[in-house]
Amino acid sequence: MGLANAAALLGAGLAMGLGALGSGFGIGYAAGGALRALARQPIKQPLIFRTMLVGQAITETPAIFALVVAFLLYFASAETLDAPWSLAQSAAFLGAGLCIGVGAIGSGIGSGLVAHDALDAMSGNPSSQGPVLMFMLIGQAWVQTGCIFALVISLFLLASGNSAGLSGPEDFRLWSLIPLAGPETVATARHLAAGLAMGFGAIGSSLGIAYAGGMACRSLAAMPGSDARIKTVYFVGSATAQSPSVFSLIISLILVLNA
Repeated sequence: MGLANAAALLGAGLAMGLGALGSGFGIGYAAGGALRALARQPIKQPLIFRTMLVGQAITETPAIFALVVAFLLYFASAETLDAPWSLAQSAAFLGAGLCIGVGAIGSGIGSGLVAHDALDAMSGNPSSQGPVLMFMLIGQAWVQTGCIFALVISLFLLASGNSAGLSGPEDFRLWSLIPLAGPETVATARHLAAGLAMGFGAIGSSLGIAYAGGMACRSLAAMPGSDARIKTVYFVGSATAQSPSVFSLIISLILVLNA
């Protein structure tokens, strides 16, 4: 077993383990919102149940992205079983797993937050169910962008790890890390930095957009007929909240494409 093989397996475990955290919490939080809504409006049980399932299905998306990357890393580990030991290649696989794993946390939690607030808003004003459902879907889709950015960087890192140009020395020794400024070490740092930058960079924006989406659903239920005004504030606020993850995406692309 080579270093790249071990790193790919570790990356697959991190991708799925971390990637399941946010979605697991978000799905449960959406269910909690449905139960609270049911206690307030028992007669609306079919509507509440359908909305909960839709919200939970979207909340599952980040975990599915993580599952895809975990499988790709697992297949990559089989392909690199007898490959030479390469720090840069190993860092690319590990960075890919960390990127999607950490990046999925915010999107998973955020999607559940939007679904919870939408269900709570519907129970307070059942007549607003149509507009609130639309805002919930928009909010959850927007929350997924951070995870999508992380998926893109993970795929770039996987492609870098699978490229033939990353083969390292046939026999790895501790002193191969010296000098630290060598090309292999620089590429290693770039791959890990790209994965960490996008993974952590996606969390804050996803949660911020989710909070705005949940409040938009509540505002719509409290002020029926104010769709246009609420939409304007919500879209501008969420777009601004998205900008930090876009910055992370740019830096991650620069790092991985120049590794």
